[in-house]
Amino acid sequence: MTDACANTKGVDVKNGFNPAFFLAPLLVAVLAMPVRVSAADSMAVSQELDVALGYVGRATTLQNNLHVGPLSELNADVKYVVSPQLNKDLLLRVGAEWQRFSFWTPRAAATPDTLQQGNAILGLDHQLADQWLMRAEVQPGMYGDFSQLSWRSFDAPIVMGFVYLVDADLQWSFGLRVDVRSQYPVLPAVGVRWKFTDVWTLNLMLPNPRLEYDVKDKLQAYLGAGIMAGTYVVGDHFGDDRGLPQLNNATVDYTEVRLGPGLSWKVLPNLTLEAEMGYVLSRTWNFFDQHIDLSSKPVPFLQIACHARF
Repeated sequence: MTDACANTKGVDVKNGFNPAFFLAPLLVAVLAMPVRVSAADSMAVSQELDVALGYVGRATTLQNNLHVGPLSELNADVKYVVSPQLNKDLLLRVGAEWQRFSFWTPRAAATPDTLQQGNAILGLDHQLADQWLMRAEVQPGMYGDFSQLSWRSFDAPIVMGFVYLVDADLQWSFGLRVDVRSQYPVLPAVGVRWKFTDVWTLNLMLPNPRLEYDVKDKLQAYLGAGIMAGTYVVGDHFGDDRGLPQLNNATVDYTEVRLGPGLSWKVLPNLTLEAEMGYVLSRTWNFFDQHIDLSSKPVPFLQIACHARF
């Protein structure tokens, strides 16, 4: 889900454990701002639809450094946002997102079978000045394994970010994410996008930093990384089923770090298809309150996605 931040000149700009891994939720919503021209010239209503599906192969899994067997994964993400324009400088953002990680996991392991989120998106984009854009957003919803939904599954992460548009080829992003339930409740972030030649772009916008090469007008190749992360609450009997009762109703930080090449094809002016493959370098499940953490060895992955803008 990587689009570009926009500038006020109407220039089309392509986009683009340690605590840095948890910057993904922030930068999905803040640094990957949708492509649009200045607020004064933009459509009365714009829409975004992002769909992604990925598979991660079987990998050796360790629990507190002890081998607990192989694990594979299927993940999916669907996000829709509509942005009505209130005035020349202000747009609302209203939408919803559903994300799911499904794990084929050894029963002895403390890895959840699923981790999911179903949340609303409520926020705004504001043009502060000719070269400054701001986004503020709250994402209230349910974040857990969905085996048993309760008030403990509810969370409302807050993200806020700013984009400074130096010119058509260089943009800086600054953001902050707040999630009181995470091990790291407040996280800052910085990103940059620099188109340093006609065909090469260094796009260091998390969660998908890339080195991009424009093969043709509608085809782009890239080598990049990806970070997927979130904070979830498991069910009342999650620990009992695994012989670890202390994990009942526990909070877990999940992080996944990827690296590999990909292709991006602009099929239509408002529709882009992407495919990438490579290696998941790291996956971690950190029950930080209970001092139990799991990780998996590097393993291949494949992902396809589509991005529509109207």
